[in-house]
Amino acid sequence: MSNQVRILSLPIFRRHWLYYAWQDPQSATAAKAVKNWRDGVNLEERIQLLSEKLQSWGWEKLLKQWRSMELAKERSIKSYMYRLAQAVLAREEPEETFLKSIPQDLVHLQIIHPSSIPERVVRRRLRLLTKQRRRKHSMRMILWAATAAPLTLLLLTPIPALPAYYCLYRAFSHRQALAGCRSLTDAFSHNDAQQLQDLRKKLLEFQTAGHKFDPMGWPTKMLQTEPRYLDLLESVSPESAVTAKAQIVYEKKKLEDMVQPTMVSSAELDAIVKPQLRWLFICSHACNAAHAA
Repeated sequence: MSNQVRILSLPIFRRHWLYYAWQDPQSATAAKAVKNWRDGVNLEERIQLLSEKLQSWGWEKLLKQWRSMELAKERSIKSYMYRLAQAVLAREEPEETFLKSIPQDLVHLQIIHPSSIPERVVRRRLRLLTKQRRRKHSMRMILWAATAAPLTLLLLTPIPALPAYYCLYRAFSHRQALAGCRSLTDAFSHNDAQQLQDLRKKLLEFQTAGHKFDPMGWPTKMLQTEPRYLDLLESVSPESAVTAKAQIVYEKKKLEDMVQPTMVSSAELDAIVKPQLRWLFICSHACNAAHAA
């Protein structure tokens, strides 16, 4: 069964949004079932299955240790370690926690938002989030991994290796967040390509009607299928794939295999967001600033 993820998107204040992602219980249970690495068809698939098996085994060990620390007696070493781990998790950014909860093999995505907010605004905020966080998590993953490399020598000594464990955890955390960014970017790529294709059809209609565009403008570049637009256009229709290479890419990445996000508007969330009060606050703040000026 494929991974089915739901995302709750709520505006908090101005440009600050709240995001929360969770999986269906059946999908999460099926995702934990890892195949045996010997069932792989070739060497590459066996290595991938073996890495998934090791990762699943590591997570089970970590969850077991976490439960033992959670149920430890007060004022014991495990209880102090549990409080320290909670303090570390509390310092994690909410956006990082949200991106970590999005799996890599994402197939179905449902985005729930208040009905008072247009769908295009919600998609725009998620695209902006992935664009801002992708570079940040990639750089921090490299920095934390480079910091953890010399500290791993502490594992061979009787000295407590808490700094090494912390650096490894931060590097792995940023790696998971980066994978979540890529999953969301791939999920919206089909929508972006579809919009570009519709826009290109409209431009072709104008060109057929006799309208002339600026030779250096973006409409002319889109009609000429510039490489920056070709990567998206070729994923929607083989007719847009004007080269043999683009045709091969289209055959590998079929439309039915791409993630198509489903936008769900909820009127019940408006009672939480209260858009009327938000607009009144913004208008009153703007009036006060204009009066003060």
